Amino acid sequence: MKLNTTLFAAVILILTACTAYSQTSIAIGPEFGLNLANVSTTPSSTTDTRTGFIIGGLVDINIGQTIGVTGGVRFIMKGWSSTQGTLVSKIKLNYFEIPILLKARFPLTEVKPYVLAGPTLAFNLAATSDQTNGQQSATTDVSNFVESMDFGLLFGAGSDFKIATKTSLFIQFAYSLGLSNIAKNQPSVTIKNYGIQITAGAKFNM
Repeated sequence: MKLNTTLFAAVILILTACTAYSQTSIAIGPEFGLNLANVSTTPSSTTDTRTGFIIGGLVDINIGQTIGVTGGVRFIMKGWSSTQGTLVSKIKLNYFEIPILLKARFPLTEVKPYVLAGPTLAFNLAATSDQTNGQQSATTDVSNFVESMDFGLLFGAGSDFKIATKTSLFIQFAYSLGLSNIAKNQPSVTIKNYGIQITAGAKFNM
């Protein structure tokens, strides 16, 4: 985990240095969307998707005509569900996440497609397990079995749509790949988050 945090900090420093010596423009705005979350496990097990919300704000730093950096903070729901006979378990993980993404834009006028990629660092806010057998249900706090931090990579593509001189809308599709084992106090188990994200929002040029 220390290595992941150090790598994330190094990326921030490199990107900050790039913006310091470049002609830049900055846009800020809200971001909303869905995260179709799941996990990969070792030993392998069958898990189903948990659909959660993404709510946050972003900063878009344009460096020249084609290169930029997108960062921000957001609340994101992750987790998974599983079924064993009549017992259905839903693991609900909520995170405060910070993405720092390198962005390449196609220099068009009103519609500007782009691709992006970079690291994400997330801090766990809550972890619960909801279980039901069709007749009875129970909710358990499982924070002691989930690591407090989650490091990953995000790959995506989207498009900005200019609607006014300093205002644009955007829609974005991304894949989040977890690199950290989030299983805590479970020596023989590895659990890594992943998900497909669909987000949209607005950007306002400063």
